[in-house]
Amino acid sequence: MKLLQSLFIATVASHAYLDHGTTSAFLLPSTIHSLSTTLSKQVLPRICLRVQQRENENPTTQTYKKKRKDITLADLKNELLKNPAALNNSNKEPFKKKRTRRRTENPQQKYVYAAQRKTKSQMEDGSDDILKADEGSVALQNANRFLAEARRMGLTNPASQHCDPLMDGKEPEIVGQIRVGEEETGSGAFAYVIYKPQGWSILGSSGVRGGGSASSGSSTSDTDTNNSSDNPTSSSKEDITKTRSRIRRVKIRDSKGKEEFLEFDEADVLALLSVEERLEIEASGGSVFDQKGPIMDDEDFRNSISSWNVIENMSAEEREDAGIEDEDYDPTDIPDFDEAAVLALLSPEELIEYNSEKKTLENENNLCENPANALERYENLSEDDLDPAVVENLKRIKARMNKKSNTSSFSSVPRPSVVAWLKEKKMQEGTPIRGGNFWTALAGASDVDDTGLVLLVPKENSKNVFVDFTEYIAVVGNGNCIDPKAKSEVPKEVINIDLISKLKRNREGDVAQAVRFSVSEHPSTCTSIISHAQSQFDDGIRGDPGGNPFDRRAPRRLIHCSSIAISSLLFDETVQSETELPDDIAVLTDRLNNHKFRRGSFLGRQALQENPFTNAYREINGAADGFPGWTVDRYSDWLLVQHDEKEYRGPLPSIHDGCTAGVYLLPSNPNRGAMGSKENIRPFLLEGKPAPETVEIMENGIKYHVNLNRDLSTGIFLDQRPHRAWLSQNCNSDTHILNCFAHCGAFTVAAATAGASTVSLDLNKKWLDRIQPQLEANGIEFDERHDCIYGDCFDWLEKLEKRGEKFDVVILDPPSSSVGKKKRRWSVKNDMDELVQLAAPLVKKGGLLWTTTNSASISPIKFANQCHKGLENAGIKSAMLERIQPMAVDFPSIGPQPVKNLVWRLN
Repeated sequence: MKLLQSLFIATVASHAYLDHGTTSAFLLPSTIHSLSTTLSKQVLPRICLRVQQRENENPTTQTYKKKRKDITLADLKNELLKNPAALNNSNKEPFKKKRTRRRTENPQQKYVYAAQRKTKSQMEDGSDDILKADEGSVALQNANRFLAEARRMGLTNPASQHCDPLMDGKEPEIVGQIRVGEEETGSGAFAYVIYKPQGWSILGSSGVRGGGSASSGSSTSDTDTNNSSDNPTSSSKEDITKTRSRIRRVKIRDSKGKEEFLEFDEADVLALLSVEERLEIEASGGSVFDQKGPIMDDEDFRNSISSWNVIENMSAEEREDAGIEDEDYDPTDIPDFDEAAVLALLSPEELIEYNSEKKTLENENNLCENPANALERYENLSEDDLDPAVVENLKRIKARMNKKSNTSSFSSVPRPSVVAWLKEKKMQEGTPIRGGNFWTALAGASDVDDTGLVLLVPKENSKNVFVDFTEYIAVVGNGNCIDPKAKSEVPKEVINIDLISKLKRNREGDVAQAVRFSVSEHPSTCTSIISHAQSQFDDGIRGDPGGNPFDRRAPRRLIHCSSIAISSLLFDETVQSETELPDDIAVLTDRLNNHKFRRGSFLGRQALQENPFTNAYREINGAADGFPGWTVDRYSDWLLVQHDEKEYRGPLPSIHDGCTAGVYLLPSNPNRGAMGSKENIRPFLLEGKPAPETVEIMENGIKYHVNLNRDLSTGIFLDQRPHRAWLSQNCNSDTHILNCFAHCGAFTVAAATAGASTVSLDLNKKWLDRIQPQLEANGIEFDERHDCIYGDCFDWLEKLEKRGEKFDVVILDPPSSSVGKKKRRWSVKNDMDELVQLAAPLVKKGGLLWTTTNSASISPIKFANQCHKGLENAGIKSAMLERIQPMAVDFPSIGPQPVKNLVWRLN
């Protein structure tokens, strides 16, 4: 207080000279003393009191108040002199914050919260049926978002993506039967309990399995377009502004009558138009030109594009401000010249070279415009004047060009049927029965994906069977996505749910829970327990495509009917049957101290070890099997181990099973660039007998060649076994395959064993040289039906399109990243759409485009969007996502599977 008083006295003294209009006077020292005394005794205490009152008015919101502006003593003095009565007003109203903006009914700009922006972005991507934030669970919202994306890409019924039967020679098996009819023999006499493997249907399929026909889903997007009713004009303008890039090709004719084709992006033309002009174009059909591409003269072509004259009338400064360079429009930039005058200046050698190049260029142009000319060109060449290697290449090109069909060709492969198998088996036993719709699956594994026991009963006698007990084992943990269409007719009161095991440690949020569902005295199937599992755990069944078709974390929907007990209502008969868990469920449930051995094979690989047609698979898959940094692959009689030295060593399950000759070890190096170099890391023999230079393995009955000690890559990727199985079953002699980034040609060999003709394309000739020996090992002659092209895939895709070549299947399995010959960095994460755009025109009508990657830097949904974008850029509007192939059972994963396999149907 004393300090404040002294400051006031000093301030008043320094301002002793007061200006009162035109009169000036000096204050006497006695007057100054009197004024300062009054200020210190009366005014200052009131100021301090008002400050303290304001601080105590609202202490809870004090921290949120804006910091007050500091005031100087001179400003305070001026305020007091202007309005001395303000200090005496003790009933002053509290401060009210004023609005900084006026309310308007239709503001030009409004704030959009982050959640609203996210929802709007999802709606634009096709997620039109996302539930509101306060409706349903997070798992349901996730599922609706992914299903909407699948529908946008043409996959209208993701739940119909069923697994294929394993190529292991195993068939169903009758494990029990019970009398349900009055007759002693015949079709209606017995009900059967049958063990059903995966991929088998009850009645069979009328269509084909795999890829024999186009998908039944519609390519029409289900997204809703909600236009504002208040301002339709504004919505139209916004839609035109967001017009998608469309490449147009028109034929133009110059003043001399020469016709040429001109390609341009319609979006670039629309960008030059005013809003009114764009609206006019949208009202007339939404395109600057029609699809056929009219023939126009130069002047007509320029006049057909609105505002072209505006660009020509711009000044140099205006064009520069608009981002238009002079060479984009100025015709004087290309000088006119007489070709004869230029040729007269050339030497005889230069003239010969010029004519040769001109003739070659004209032939290439003729070949591009009419691919049929290619056959005539090759037929007119004399083999005596050509190199033998060139002759062989020309024969292969001619053989491919002779395939005139533009429609794809695949084999029709019916799905195996349990009823058809039962009918044939009873026929062999001498007790024939009826088949087809005479039977119904009353309980158990009734769906294609399900495994385990199924109860088959004659429809007419289904009321004579009582289901006492049914037990199901399911793995819950589908990336927090559930099937929104799952329903059940089984009441909750008859179901008992028990948790068997829970894999949670080191799984980074991807918890896998094995759950037992026991249903008492009520008919039920594997499908009927899905909704109960989802409501109990707020997560879906692992591998269920009805929840998230893009992230299939298992080769099928993991539900297994492990036990059934039934009784006959006509006879005193009961049957109770049990079965063991299949490998794909056992690998996630039957773990004791992180591992379990069974007859020399690691958990979940028993069926593979016993498969007589396959001797190459993965025995341990690192952290997903409980051993981080430790993978073990079997190649016939040898094991190849990859070990991250920062982690502990794991087991070698089959080292003493009598089928292992040696073990090779490949230490992992964080610097992947150093691995494989001559002076650094390569596989070396750890134990046992060394392998020969070429090891012959078998997969689904097909022979492949691998090398264990020469390179980092053995020559085959074991995780693509399901894809190769599809090729070996669905191709025929009329199927034509283009295998890009072919590596050692495993896809090529699989297709060729079914009779398909193949073209393998790779940048490394060392890998391509290993294809012919593998074909010959399978009894296939390396003739003109098979070709290997050494070169850059991007360049050769353009060349093959210019030749007019078409293929039934084009396979794209590029490396995660690479550097081209132009020193340009390319990656799947950022540039996959570019590769798809180049490859799509090579696919026949109704053919397939396979897109595959093992890049861990891109999510499944982003990879699918990249591929879909490439198809749109290629102008293929009828492309549909037909199948998403999950990885095999011996490649379990934590979280999304690292390998993404998408199959697109191009109708």
